[in-house]
Amino acid sequence: MILLDTSVLIEFPDVWAEDEIFACSTISLSELQFGLQLTVGSSMHTAQQARLTLLESLFEWTPFDEKAAVGYGTLATIVSQTRPNHARSKDIMLAGHAYSLGAAIMTRNPKDFELVSKMVTVLSV
Repeated sequence: MILLDTSVLIEFPDVWAEDEIFACSTISLSELQFGLQLTVGSSMHTAQQARLTLLESLFEWTPFDEKAAVGYGTLATIVSQTRPNHARSKDIMLAGHAYSLGAAIMTRNPKDFELVSKMVTVLSV
């Protein structure tokens, strides 16, 4: 299973492996909702709303549950030893969610996940 980072949902790659199972976290959904809310009243809002509606129909959103919270706590503890401020980021929460699912994470920004790459497989698009 591959958990898709928000950066991948914003800009889909050209090629998808047909045999892969993709999942999306409700953390990414919250980031997409935040981006949508920032565009209220702008000319971009309608297009972003349509894109979010499409994404919501294409993917099942995996809830950030108790198991994901434990995964986040595990990874955040590791990250806090070298970059305490980064331990609280949504990227580490997303990595913790992937960790709890036994999933890899696919991203356009692999550097955001380099501190947890020994615990979670990071796939760069």
